[in-house]
Amino acid sequence: MRSAEILRDVAETIDEVKKRVDSLKNLSDKNKKKALVLLEEAKNNFLTVADNVIYDNEELANFFLKRVVKLKNSTTDKFIEKSGQKEYMKLISTITRYSKVAPYDFSGKVSDLQRAYRAFLFGMIPFYLISGIFGPMYAITALILVIPTLLSILSLRKRGSLGLMLAFAVMPIPMVMGAFSIRYSVYAFNNPTELARIADVFHRSIAFAQAVVALIGLLGAASLVLLSYASYMLYKHRHAFL
Repeated sequence: MRSAEILRDVAETIDEVKKRVDSLKNLSDKNKKKALVLLEEAKNNFLTVADNVIYDNEELANFFLKRVVKLKNSTTDKFIEKSGQKEYMKLISTITRYSKVAPYDFSGKVSDLQRAYRAFLFGMIPFYLISGIFGPMYAITALILVIPTLLSILSLRKRGSLGLMLAFAVMPIPMVMGAFSIRYSVYAFNNPTELARIADVFHRSIAFAQAVVALIGLLGAASLVLLSYASYMLYKHRHAFL
């Protein structure tokens, strides 16, 4: 595949950058060591991806190559003197981040992200279904989380780091709500007075009240399990987001 060849060119270019870093005078020894470590990591990552290409994406591979060539051209004392060491180190960090992203586009790991995304989406739905049952405070909390939830869903689909950050920000409350729903369901099933109250509210039978309580417990469990899985998977594959 053409992508594999280009990715190997990326790794070779990174080696050339490392040689230039060694000769820099305007880069401190501390940053020089850090840069060499990051560049070695990026090179190895790109070589690993090149050896395991499943999906050919020549356009993206060329994008990485252009970025590395830009880094190579910027690896001069003149550039560092003009832009500063901090700016130069940002360029190196960006290349390392790209090297961690690459497996998801070339090695078929995107499916892992799709599972995490679906778990997050379907884990949030039960939260919004049951939040209004427990009173106005919970309903208001759910309304407050609507916008960050929608933004996170849109950004996650584009693999944006903002979506990842928002997802981790909104998940704790629904997970707590899920645990609370399970606890309430157990309590209600073992409390005839609570079942009678629910039946009275809906003007239905005790059997109907039991079904409502069971549904609340199942929705809470689904939300807790799915969001726990989503949080684990999103953290595990956090490097896929830019």
